[in-house]
Formats: sequence, C-alpha cells, structure tokens
Amino acid sequence: MTTVERNRLAIDGGAPVRDHPIVTTVPPTAADVAAAAAVLRSGRLGGPEHPETHRFEAELAAFGEVPHAVAVNSGTAAIHAILAGLGVGPGDEVIVPAHTFIASATPVLMVGAKPVVVDVDDSTYCIDPAAAAAEVTRRTKAIVAVHINGHPAPVDRLPSGIPVVSDACQAHGAALGGVPVAALGAAAAFSFWQDKLMTTGGEGGALLTADPAIAEAANLLRSHGLRQIPGSRDFHHPVLGYNYRLTGPQSAMGRSQLSRLPEMLAVRRRNARKLIEALDGIAGITPPVVRPGARHVFWKFVIAVDPEQFTVDVRGFMRALAAEGVPAAPRYPVALHKQPVLSSGRLAACPVAESLSSRLLTVALPATEQDDDVADVAEAVRKVATALRR
Repeated sequence: MTTVERNRLAIDGGAPVRDHPIVTTVPPTAADVAAAAAVLRSGRLGGPEHPETHRFEAELAAFGEVPHAVAVNSGTAAIHAILAGLGVGPGDEVIVPAHTFIASATPVLMVGAKPVVVDVDDSTYCIDPAAAAAEVTRRTKAIVAVHINGHPAPVDRLPSGIPVVSDACQAHGAALGGVPVAALGAAAAFSFWQDKLMTTGGEGGALLTADPAIAEAANLLRSHGLRQIPGSRDFHHPVLGYNYRLTGPQSAMGRSQLSRLPEMLAVRRRNARKLIEALDGIAGITPPVVRPGARHVFWKFVIAVDPEQFTVDVRGFMRALAAEGVPAAPRYPVALHKQPVLSSGRLAACPVAESLSSRLLTVALPATEQDDDVADVAEAVRKVATALRR
C-alpha cells in the first residue's frame, strides 16, 4: 500500500484504516443461552413471583448496594414506576435534561405530569444543576438525573429537598464519589435493552431503591395492580396497574450477564482511557471528559467535533469514519425541547443541548482487549480530521 493510498480518505477511494468490523458489543455467551434455555425447559416461564426473577432482583440489589430491586420489562417502565411510587401526578412538574433519549421524559407524561426541560453541561453532557435550580417551582415534584453515556450526573449538586430519579439506563456500574448510581437519589432506573451494557434478551429493565414504599408501589404497578384481599385467598386490583413483568428466561439471562458485568466494564473503561489518550491533541476533536470523583462506564464513547475546523458537518465526519471501517453515529440530533411529543411541557432555553445536537457523534469503542482495535479507531479519527481540516 502506498502512502498516498493510506492517507487518502476511503470515502474518496483511498485505503481504509480497517477493512473488517470492530467488535463493539459482547454477544450472548453459551452460558447466557443455557441459563435461559433451562428455564424454558422447566415449563414455568413468567409471573412476578418467578424464582429466577426473585434471584435476579436480589443480585441486582447487591450489585447496586441498595436493599430493593424490582425487575420490569423496560427502563421506561422503571422510570414510570418510580414516578408513580413518588406520587407524581396531574398538576405536578418534573425536571428533565434536554440532551437524552425521549424515554427519560415520556414517563412524566404517562403519570399525567408536566415535563420541564432544562439545559445540560457542555463537558459531561449531564443535567446542569444551575439550569435545574432556575426552573424549580412549588409544583416541582422530582428531577430526572440522566447518567448520560455512562457518566454519573451531578446528583450531589442538584437542588436539595426534591426527589431525584436516577436514570441509570446507560450507566450500569457507574458511581459518583464511590456511591453506585443505583444508590443516588430516591430510586434508579436501569435498562436491559439489547445494546445496553447488559441485556435480558433484547428488552428488560429494573428499578433499584432504598425506599421500601417505592419498591412496594412498583411491585403493585408492574402486575396489573394485583393484590391479595386481606383475610381471603382471592385477589383484587385496588389501583390501576400495567403489564410490566419480566419473564423467567429473561431473568436467567440477566443473572448470567450480571455475573460478567464487572469484567466487561473493566475492559470498556480500559479501552476508553487508551482511546482518550490517543485522541488527545487532535485539533477540533474533544474526547469524553470525566468529572473528578466520577466512575464513567462508557456505554457510548462520544466525541465533540468542532464544525468550524472542518469542511464537513458532523454527519459528513461520521460518513468518512464509517468508510474507514469505524462505525459512527450522531448523538441525539434533536434535543428534547424540540420534540413534538413534549410540546405541552415547560421548555426552557437550552443553547448547550442545541449546540451538542450538531457537534456530537459516537465512535466504536472496542469491547475486546485488542490494543490494535483501539489504535485503529484513533487512527481513523486522526486521518479523517487531518484530511477534512479547513
């Protein structure tokens, strides 16, 4: 390969940095499949009292260092159940950050409350405590703190006296000041969707809490509001509930994945550190920032691209990276205060979130301990940045 072929962008006909995919997620192992299959063969597959679900909940609670875990069928369901457990309802307001997935805010609508969308920090991309404090009113009943991309939100700096819903759907194993995100706030929501740091077979979630009242409310909510009638063998439905149950096979897979999670996180954090070091100093590129005292687990490795320094926008940069063999994707190109479904909420000005929507992209973070993989990602970013610089 000539120097010209190597230096010319692959999107323009040059040689790509890498000509085969980088492994960015850990596929289910034989142990995961066997765990789920064993439950399938047992013939007992579902129900909130499934023994595998109880075991999964106990292990989740131990991992999160809290006394209670309630398994549900999605992270969205977990946030909804937490808000309901806090008594949030019509006439109330819940503060949410503008830079996150829509499901951080839609549960607010699901309980009949009004979302109040506020701006985020320009370095960690988590909720801005000052922006949150500026929007607190007598109607504010909760703040959703999203641990975005795996970086813990500044829960310690949020307005005091208001319950915090810790949206940890992207942050399994993250911590702030040595405290797991599961133990930050009134309760924490986790997602086990197919590309999260761990999965229960494509969908799934859980809420973790130290508050027995929230756990009890979630237990009731997740299974149609079903409760035994006092003094009777029969059951009734005293409240409106939902079908948020997790199945036995899903719980078994979750237990298997959870047992390997610390090992997987160690690899991700190692690779992220190496990639941050390799990208440091590339003009126009800002790698992830980690706040002192924060344990970032890097569900997504997000870089900021300064559009003024390049001849293309973020999407053009992304396409060039993909041609070099490095998967890339835009990161929340439509901030929450621009989402039509939230138009009934109270939407503050969010200039940082708007700026991020045109500057951020995710790049592949290798999931294996292959130093060449990390080096190839860094080389692709450097090559594209050099070729497309103004």
